[in-house]
Amino acid sequence: MTLPSLQVRERVLLALWVGAVLVVSVQASAHHNNNFEIFRTSFLNLLGGADLYAASPRHQDLFKYSPTFALLFAPFALVPFWLGVLLWNGLNALALYWGLGRLLDGEPLLAARALVFLDTVGAMQNVQSNALVAGLMIIGCAELDRRREMRAAVAIAIGAAIKIFPIVAAVYAVFRPYRVPRFALHGVLAGLALLAAPLLVLSPAQLAGQYHSWGAIQQSDALARGHSMMFQLEVWLGLGIPNWPIQLAAVIVLLAPLARLQYWGLERFRQLFLASVLMFCVLFNHKAESPTFVVALAGVALWFAAMPRTRGTWVVLWLVIVGTVLSSSEAMPRAIQEGFFEPWRLKILPVFLVWLLTQRALWRQTAPVTFPPPRASREAPAT
Repeated sequence: MTLPSLQVRERVLLALWVGAVLVVSVQASAHHNNNFEIFRTSFLNLLGGADLYAASPRHQDLFKYSPTFALLFAPFALVPFWLGVLLWNGLNALALYWGLGRLLDGEPLLAARALVFLDTVGAMQNVQSNALVAGLMIIGCAELDRRREMRAAVAIAIGAAIKIFPIVAAVYAVFRPYRVPRFALHGVLAGLALLAAPLLVLSPAQLAGQYHSWGAIQQSDALARGHSMMFQLEVWLGLGIPNWPIQLAAVIVLLAPLARLQYWGLERFRQLFLASVLMFCVLFNHKAESPTFVVALAGVALWFAAMPRTRGTWVVLWLVIVGTVLSSSEAMPRAIQEGFFEPWRLKILPVFLVWLLTQRALWRQTAPVTFPPPRASREAPAT
């Protein structure tokens, strides 16, 4: 049977993404989603000078994002609830959908968008920000490849203002070593501007108090394990050690391939490294939860796009689809999901396997090259 043309399949997939945004947003609005209510209230609390991180009887959880996030949420808090949910979910889906298109094209892009689709839907059902931060990380790295350091710095800084871990994407700048000072300058300026942005509605003393409360709530979560490899090591190996030694070891593994300087000019090497960064941000994140996995799936999608279509590649991809994507979806029988996958948080293991295979691919990369002229279709003129 002949498949429809690539263009037709792209249009069908786009329609699925748009349809998912609409359907999920209607459902979240009808149930008055608690996460969105927390985000929405955070902006109102910021305007009123109230402690953003104090418990509220109206909510089932605490606000744990930065004061800057509360300010940035204004456009979604000042409109009717249903419209705010629709706009927020639409922004999250758009960031990831478009971000992948900044790095990939053709069949690999179609496959990547299809692979992250269900986890994007899951993140939107929880009205979370994970698809947005994944998209911002990818966009930031794509803009670095295009020598647009200011855009890259702003994208990564906004991601870090939403959730701290996107700042890891800044290491991608090393692939353009002669542009690092410019990127660092833009990054520092963007970061300072975002940190100070709540001064638009708060006094310096009030903002200092908000950051103090934010730091305290972050500290209270420091011993959490979440859906992380720290939890797996504790369960299977009985390692009752703090998170930081494991995270430090993972950072060393993550950064070690950068020692292969002669391969920095290879687009495939850079793509695999970004895939590794995206998966790392979930695998070793002590606060990772099921909706966070859309970030890791974006990394898996980039890995798959960079790998040859061997039988082994397909087997691993299907392990991810079944063990990670479907394991927390309605497609998985509830008895298996609640009795097997969830208690042991097993959806992380296929991603960890892909992360290890990504490290192997980075270390087995051959055909050293010098830094080539960038492809015309992906580069802006040097400035």
